[in-house]
Amino acid sequence: MQNTVVSTDSRFSLALKDIREGIHSWPIWSTLAWQDIRQRYRRSVLGPLWITLTMIVTIAGMGPLYAALFRVDAHEFIPYLALGIISWGLISMLILEGCATFSGADTLIRSVRLPMTMHAFRMIGRNVVIYLHNWVAYVPFMIYLGITPTWTWLMVLPGLLIVVIASIPVAIILGLFCARFRDMQPIVGSVVQLAFFLTPIFWKPEALGTRVAFAKYNPLFMLVDLLRGPILGYIPGANVYIGVGIITVALYAVAIPMFVRYRQRIAFWV
Repeated sequence: MQNTVVSTDSRFSLALKDIREGIHSWPIWSTLAWQDIRQRYRRSVLGPLWITLTMIVTIAGMGPLYAALFRVDAHEFIPYLALGIISWGLISMLILEGCATFSGADTLIRSVRLPMTMHAFRMIGRNVVIYLHNWVAYVPFMIYLGITPTWTWLMVLPGLLIVVIASIPVAIILGLFCARFRDMQPIVGSVVQLAFFLTPIFWKPEALGTRVAFAKYNPLFMLVDLLRGPILGYIPGANVYIGVGIITVALYAVAIPMFVRYRQRIAFWV
């Protein structure tokens, strides 16, 4: 029993050390994140603008169509849809690429001794940069609809910080599962695709009528609301922040024991 306790304490201290080193190695993972973006679009003429142009075309096509189908004002619906797609782009990619947190860095993990948490920070940093860049897709609609920034827009910053904090345990949990069980990644992809249609991205929660709670208490919708609400002119209610806080604590309660126990096995799994 004593040996087990000592071993557990040792694993826990090593995991804490890994987290500290991962945070302190921000110059490394930020550089690697930037290199990932450059590598992805190395032979592309427009680079990341391809994603932005795709979003613009999607919003321009879906906006008037769904506004007519739902019989709502297009000037009100198009910003809702545009911000939903941009916000969902960040959240969905944090989940999907979280599956490859460790397996996608297999060569680096095998060849260089670096903190494992650094790979999660690298993935998150990469997607935050892409999210900020995708804001360009909203500019044409701002100009066309005559939208001007307000002070509530600043609330996007704490909302983005909350999303980033919540995405760290997600990257660790999915990264461990998908490194150990490779079939998990396509399953997660299918679930995320289904979640897109079940989450109020291009439809409003009020469309469910008396069942509106099913949409408003959707964890993914709460995260989207943190990023979309301030730009639409309102600050999400306290229930959104409390709900996201509870979910984040639950994710850390799962991720920390998993990371402590399986951190040393990642190099063998990838």
